[in-house]
Amino acid sequence: MDKKILLAKVRTYATSANLGPGFDCAGMALNIYNDCEVYEKNSQSSCVTIKGLENPGIAKDENNLICRTIKKALQKKYGQTYEKYQRSIEIACDINVPVERGLGSSSTAVVAGLLIANKIYELGFNLTELLNIGLEIEPHPDNIAPCLSGGLAISYKSRTGFYCFEKVTIKENFRILLMIPGYKVNTNEARKLIPELIPKEDAISNIANFAMFINRLKDGNLENAVDFIRDSMHQGYRKKVYPSSLQIVEELNNKFDIPAAISGSGPTVLAFVSEKKFEEFNSTISTGLQNKYGDFKLQFTEITHSGSYCN
Repeated sequence: MDKKILLAKVRTYATSANLGPGFDCAGMALNIYNDCEVYEKNSQSSCVTIKGLENPGIAKDENNLICRTIKKALQKKYGQTYEKYQRSIEIACDINVPVERGLGSSSTAVVAGLLIANKIYELGFNLTELLNIGLEIEPHPDNIAPCLSGGLAISYKSRTGFYCFEKVTIKENFRILLMIPGYKVNTNEARKLIPELIPKEDAISNIANFAMFINRLKDGNLENAVDFIRDSMHQGYRKKVYPSSLQIVEELNNKFDIPAAISGSGPTVLAFVSEKKFEEFNSTISTGLQNKYGDFKLQFTEITHSGSYCN
């Protein structure tokens, strides 16, 4: 049996988008990741093998999101002649990011495709260029940007029409709590529940809350942060697809003074547990939550600052 030739190894990180009021522009990378190894393949078509979490339903041929993104990157570089540069590869994926739980699983695949293409074809794209290529496949900069960059990233559309992002340095005197349910929420279906137009007062509220919440994170001061993580643009409209999740968010914010929001399109709950609150959470609050919401898995993690990488 011939030994397979390893071309690249890539690690891509889960992300939590929106952070409450930062709808479609803010997200942060979490220390939960998928690993892929890329091998040269002799046959004409590429394939993907999957192990780990949630592999039913994930395409294992050239329709896989990673393969589609690689193709898109090649098209951006070489145009209609891209096929003559294309090579057959085998991608072995170890999936650890839960699928359709609001943790950027699709973006981990898109970013994997971007980094693999950039590496094995030596395309030379920078992070901003990779972001914009990725957005043609997966139109969520609040996931793709932090997945590429690590840390907390805010994305925006520049005067030239391209998306860019900036990393925000924050003081991490808190732990990230995720409460992940057993059921899924489809992002595209969840987005349909948000109206095209929202009241002006709600937009103003979100702008103010987002500015104040980011300021709290930068200062490392979560005092009153439960007031600023509040959202009026997306969470309430999508309540019917994650009623228990929104109930947990309201309970953490209002009863326990722990800033919490829906992660991405849900249904995972994201919370910021401060150092001074951590002991109380572990001794009393967590038990009550687990007893009340038994179908949710509680998991602590942290922000990863390195960004996804390929070598």
